[in-house]
Amino acid sequence: MVSNHSALEVQSLSVAIEGGPRLLRGVSLVVQPGEVRALVGESGAGKSMIGKAVLGVLPRGISVTAGEILLQGNNLGSQSPQVRRQTVASVASLIPQDPLTALNPSRRIGPQITERLVRLLGWSSDDAQRRALDLLDRVQIRDPKRVMSSYPHELSGGMRQRVLIAAAFAPRPKLIVADEPTTALDVTVQKQILRLIRELQAESQTAVLFVTHDMGVVAKISQTVTVLFAGKVMESAATQEVLANPQHPYTQALLAATPRYTHPEESLLPVPAELIARLKHEIALSDAQEAAHAG
Repeated sequence: MVSNHSALEVQSLSVAIEGGPRLLRGVSLVVQPGEVRALVGESGAGKSMIGKAVLGVLPRGISVTAGEILLQGNNLGSQSPQVRRQTVASVASLIPQDPLTALNPSRRIGPQITERLVRLLGWSSDDAQRRALDLLDRVQIRDPKRVMSSYPHELSGGMRQRVLIAAAFAPRPKLIVADEPTTALDVTVQKQILRLIRELQAESQTAVLFVTHDMGVVAKISQTVTVLFAGKVMESAATQEVLANPQHPYTQALLAATPRYTHPEESLLPVPAELIARLKHEIALSDAQEAAHAG
């Protein structure tokens, strides 16, 4: 039976440091099955925080203060921690930013891919092994059997990232959170990794929430995009629409600041300081008004 649920629905999500400032401010977004939605903004915009909230891995002392997260129609906020972990593990995966720290240096690659399939999802060891070998081959790793028995330090950065992509797609998830998966790689490898993610995603029709600070990457990989600043949504629409006709001044500034590799002679344009100051002021006023209303 085909589900009518969105892969992910975030409704008015707010996240804050305990006793401190808000990090996300009423964020709402929807990711449909088979869709790649990019989250874009500068460092500190709250992009990765959304992914962490969805996966239930917010750092200690940071918590959801308002709103709902629905994963395949399951309201995660209404579930016990144990049930929530099982729900997330059964339908969602993560492609993290740094492949060196994401992999356990003391364990071989094979078990780091297959353990989740066997322990959490109930696959047989043989099926998990076959799936891992197939995915390693699909992400263009030579000699997958050798890599399965290797340790992370024996692989290059690009190979480690390919391993993490294989591990993320291995359990056939409904949603993948890709948290700036190309940031630690050189430009040539970045292009290869983006192509692999795009090909596997299109084939499996897995929904992807793709975190990036690069509007060039947004153009290459996503169908829809949500632009964030200081934990607040500035603009959200189809990617081609946003790129062709950005509505918000912050989106316009981000696009203007994106280097065009076809025009290397052009000077880089930073996001104007006066625009940053104005947005921060508007958000501070909004926070104060909401606090007064709540009081």
